[in-house]
Amino acid sequence: MIAIALTGGGNRGPLQVGALQALFAHGIWPDFVVGTSAGALNAIYLAADGTPAATDRLIEVWRSVNFKSVYAGNIFQIVWRFLRGDDSFYSSANMRQIIASHLDPLARTYADLKLPCYITTSDLRTNRLLLFPDENDKSAALVDSVLASASLPGLHPPVIFGDTQLVDGGVVDNVPAGIAMAKGATVIYLLNVGYGGTSEGQAKGVSQILLRTLNTFTAQSLFQDLERASADPAIQLHYIHLNDLADISFTDFSHVDAMVEAGRNTAERYLRNPQPVRPTATPAEASARSAQESARSVPHLRGAQPFTPSYRRTP
Repeated sequence: MIAIALTGGGNRGPLQVGALQALFAHGIWPDFVVGTSAGALNAIYLAADGTPAATDRLIEVWRSVNFKSVYAGNIFQIVWRFLRGDDSFYSSANMRQIIASHLDPLARTYADLKLPCYITTSDLRTNRLLLFPDENDKSAALVDSVLASASLPGLHPPVIFGDTQLVDGGVVDNVPAGIAMAKGATVIYLLNVGYGGTSEGQAKGVSQILLRTLNTFTAQSLFQDLERASADPAIQLHYIHLNDLADISFTDFSHVDAMVEAGRNTAERYLRNPQPVRPTATPAEASARSAQESARSVPHLRGAQPFTPSYRRTP
């Protein structure tokens, strides 16, 4: 079973679109997709369209986005929202409208998708990862779950879904390859537009230190997924790090076409000489390790599924 896992990465999402084009050109098509944050947006549009042509639609989606449409408001509005105790510096109304305007003509709930898709969010009330959809209830609204998965705490308000407060899925798990493993994928293409484990120069300035701190926190899921893939000989994990155009500010959405091309070229180079993560454990050792993992649960929520990444593969 083949899965494509798409990480979070803000305005770097178009890199994944280019990489998807390369995968499809090589005849690689997933049985399901998993997405977090910006990757959730890409994953859900791919699943809603259900064909390789979805990348053309995605390019148009990303071209329609700019800083003001995602972070709507001036400094006076931001200060006023802070003083009156709002849940975020910015409203999410514009981002919701962008997602809905492109997505609604294709699909509105998970039951409408042409390709199975899983989206991660983080619940502030239980401090847990929440995975959309629930296997037994696909009635959850796509717009709500994608908006939640892409809502950075503090910048955008949490999305209220049932009795939860949902924010960016990357807060708990920015690299959803482990979820693909748990859902039964044996071949996984991980398209990472975030931090990739390489050493960087010294961080300077408050904003850069804060961003580096966030990267340090979210990178742990990447290291865990790579370790778990290397421990299971049945898993073939293709890790494609899309680190082109790294100097572009997270507020700059004007390089969509350049990112698409860069992502396509990087993935194409990898596919010419694929090097999946090498297993370091025997099947018996992998089975023993899997048996030691335990899953915890939180109260059931209609339309979504509480998920703790035990990464135990399903039969």
